[in-house]
Amino acid sequence: MIASRIFAALAALFLVSAVAIAALAPLGMTLGQGLMLMDGTWLSWIQKQSPPWSYTWLELPFLLRPLWLIPAGIGLICAGAAASLNFGRASPSRRKRS
Repeated sequence: MIASRIFAALAALFLVSAVAIAALAPLGMTLGQGLMLMDGTWLSWIQKQSPPWSYTWLELPFLLRPLWLIPAGIGLICAGAAASLNFGRASPSRRKRS
């Protein structure tokens, strides 16, 4: 019960942040461009620390995605986790008195 509430709160946080990033960031900004704005050496550090196959096949596709897509995806995953943890538990019903 508490885990579903935590995941629901995380989902709301990530989805609101994705909308805020999409509204405030320049149109078409990718994750790689956003990381370059924060710190210019971050991308080169990632490339140096990763094996070449990992950078090409795993990390580069994420860096080419829109900046808002990563928090939106994490928010959808958290929303699904909250819904699946809460599935099957009916809310307490009120009994009618006659």
